[in-house]
Amino acid sequence: MPRIKYGMEFNEDADDLSIEMEMIRRGGKSISPKGNAFGLGLIGHYEEMRKILWPWIDDHRWYKLCRDTVLSNKISILAGCGNSGKSLCPSWIYLCEYFCFPEETCVLVSSTDLRTLNLRAWAEIKKLFQEAKDKYEYLPGYIIESKLAISTDDINEKQFDKRKIRDMRKGIMGIPCIQNGKFVGLSKYIGIKQKRMRLLGDEIQFMSNIYLSAFANLGGNADFRATLCGNFCDILDPLGKVAEPIDGWPAHLNPTKTSTWKTKFYDGVCVNLVGLDCPNFDYPESEPTRYKYLIKRELINQVIKTHGKDSFEYYSQCVGTMNISVLDDRVITRDMCIEFKAHDDVVWMGDPLTKIFGLDAAYGGDRCVGGHIEFGKDVNGNIILNVLPPQIVPIVIRAGENLLPEKQIAQWVHNYCLKNGIPPENVYHDSTGRGSLGTALAQEWSDQCNPVEFGGAPTNRPVSMDIYILDPKTRQRRLKMCSEHYIKFVTELWFSVRYAIEAGQVRGLPQSVMEEGCMRKWRPWKDKKELETKEEMKERCSRSPDEFDWLAICTEGARRRGFQIAKLSSGEDDFRNTGWLDDLREKQIQTRSRRRLNFAV
Repeated sequence: MPRIKYGMEFNEDADDLSIEMEMIRRGGKSISPKGNAFGLGLIGHYEEMRKILWPWIDDHRWYKLCRDTVLSNKISILAGCGNSGKSLCPSWIYLCEYFCFPEETCVLVSSTDLRTLNLRAWAEIKKLFQEAKDKYEYLPGYIIESKLAISTDDINEKQFDKRKIRDMRKGIMGIPCIQNGKFVGLSKYIGIKQKRMRLLGDEIQFMSNIYLSAFANLGGNADFRATLCGNFCDILDPLGKVAEPIDGWPAHLNPTKTSTWKTKFYDGVCVNLVGLDCPNFDYPESEPTRYKYLIKRELINQVIKTHGKDSFEYYSQCVGTMNISVLDDRVITRDMCIEFKAHDDVVWMGDPLTKIFGLDAAYGGDRCVGGHIEFGKDVNGNIILNVLPPQIVPIVIRAGENLLPEKQIAQWVHNYCLKNGIPPENVYHDSTGRGSLGTALAQEWSDQCNPVEFGGAPTNRPVSMDIYILDPKTRQRRLKMCSEHYIKFVTELWFSVRYAIEAGQVRGLPQSVMEEGCMRKWRPWKDKKELETKEEMKERCSRSPDEFDWLAICTEGARRRGFQIAKLSSGEDDFRNTGWLDDLREKQIQTRSRRRLNFAV
């Protein structure tokens, strides 16, 4: 006798799991010759399959929202607080899909490094896989621990030296994106072709932006889907980019409840799991915690007590929303660059331009960045600084080579400047701890190249031609000096770029250069500004701001060659307010009062 379920006939020996898998293969519904539809739909049958294999998974509202989003969209972003179960839903869903289509499914499971992968996403997949296989031995797949993989092909590892091989495109692979201290991302897997390609990205806020470039290639597969998980940190890290709402982050106020929105990134959908709206809080505080693996009231109170409500820890781990207010402490912001047209092209008046070459030198680890900018009058007669895309200086370091890195850099700089018509006196290079580079440039080309030392105190030049103070000694209005505005010279270098942007004087700013400027923080120190150290930024963002350092060097060179920052249009220090006029008026009133005639004879 055939077995009847969902109004359909199945083989009499078909168990519940086999029926659910068959319904998934049919797309969740089956249409009879008369046009009648049978079945629960894809979401319904995936849920029934989950109940059979992993009945212990709780179906609270966060779970249901994540499940429905992953199953209904090509690109899903699950972002929120810590302890929210973000990676569980895509783990069991993609595993179920692999069980149903083992010959045509490839699932890439990525995280930062090998240790994190084995503790988080890959560990979750392995646990679910083993539990399912223990219940139903006929399910496909074999774990290969040494390769962080689950393969459809059943071949013993010792047989790899024979003719039989595994097709690793059929299965699930764990991918550590940081190997030997270097970010490699998904580069090794670009080009994989499979009918059903799936990507589960975990902790993507810690990835390099190169990670996202793989989507252009992987998305070429006929059926590609991805779920990206993480905790919000910064609008310019990979998670901030893929989760950006269609109307942008600044227009998106911090939600107080769990919410979803459409994203700019490949028309995806983001689910924001807000910690203060955890399903645990659906029940009275007097009752025991319902879901012990989700964020709890006790943890939130402990974080507030230790770090405070304004801390990064509170927003990232307890609230789980993008804290837009953090943009206030960035040297520049994307909205600032858009508002003042820093990315736009420039139309020159036709007068000769001054070209400035800059070099942020590095011999190992960080990138060695070189290139030039130019400034002159545009068609409106304004002095504009135009930024051309920087280049990475190629340096070959091999054992036994006689050509030192300084020599290679000097030769590259010489050739670049000759090609672009830049004289040596318009060349500026980072000399912080690199005195030998100046010697190499002098030997290779000219001793007129100019060193720029990032360390030390700020200069006595004006901050810009628009920032004034009332001199405490003379009580006269004058331009504010950099030594009165900054703590260190490196802060002056970076903020000179910001003020030039705010003055509307920057054009052609490359996206990559802008992003590095947006990542670096500054802090007030008494009545001055101080930039966070490069080490602090590296620890927070896992990258060095080499390209923006290059632009800061170029801007410094332009200032030394006559470029003036003028027409500042915004900023709290702009002294075009009337405060200094009030002081002068009060002084005039006092003078008149002293000289007023009080009586006459």
